[in-house]
Amino acid sequence: MPEPAPTIDQLLQLPERVNPSDFVLRLSEGVQDPAATVKSYVVTPELAKNFDEALTFVKGAVESRQSRASYLHGSFGAGKSHFMAVLYLLLKGDLQARSMADLAGLVHKHSKWTEGRKFLLVPYHMIGAESVEECLLGGYVDQLGRLHPGKPPAGLYKSDSLIENARQNREQFGDEAFFAALNKAAGPGGGWGALGAGWDAPRFDRASQSPPMDPERIQLVGDLAATVLTSARQTAGFVSLDDGLSIMSRHAQSLGYDALILFLDELILWLASRAGSVDFVTREAPKLVKLVESGVAARPVPIISFVARQRDLRTVLGE
Repeated sequence: MPEPAPTIDQLLQLPERVNPSDFVLRLSEGVQDPAATVKSYVVTPELAKNFDEALTFVKGAVESRQSRASYLHGSFGAGKSHFMAVLYLLLKGDLQARSMADLAGLVHKHSKWTEGRKFLLVPYHMIGAESVEECLLGGYVDQLGRLHPGKPPAGLYKSDSLIENARQNREQFGDEAFFAALNKAAGPGGGWGALGAGWDAPRFDRASQSPPMDPERIQLVGDLAATVLTSARQTAGFVSLDDGLSIMSRHAQSLGYDALILFLDELILWLASRAGSVDFVTREAPKLVKLVESGVAARPVPIISFVARQRDLRTVLGE
């Protein structure tokens, strides 16, 4: 007797319920699971063209050593985050992404200028952040902690209150215990080139009395936040975005990178969610210009930003 034909639910794995968000890949998840990201991505001819344009955009910024930013347009669920995740993996040199058949010609074309270059890639999810600084500078601190846990961190926190607290700790615990704890930030092999030397009383005093953007003071702030004053993120707050981007660029260069590439997801949703607060919009929206135009000249490696947006900024914020 012949066996009955299989039913549809035996042949296909069908969910009981489908929501629009089920088809949306979040950038932070996509870059952490390359295999799943690549497997679920279909490269159309139009998308291949978009990847070519994006890589050419990065190439131009790197070769001209100029910071640049580009928007990715698309409605909810159009694939902006998935596109950025695959672009992230391509720039990272991920073998699974570079082996995608529909991108083979593109990978070969751009390998001529990417070979030998090193990119520091930082993905962001804007939702939930209270300020642009908290998102961009705080996200950089978090990403570098994952990528280079043994290297000195960037000094992205406001320094005056931090250094005053450090002086109090030094007085309370004595130089030997204080500098022993502070020097743990350097880790094996140190970092920051000549600034990787250990801390002692003369160097601490010199750095603490230097101007805010002095490289040695910046390094002191980063090392304090990583060791003896780990609550700096909550208590001291971050430097201005202008200064912070400059510090990030110099820090990335000290680690051997040729460019710092930022991937900003859900920017417009973040701004729109707070559009009812005039003070918030007036304060935060203009900061985005700093990604390209800076009042601080010191950006030794370019900062390249890809910003996903569902709508034109003008529809949320006005002209």
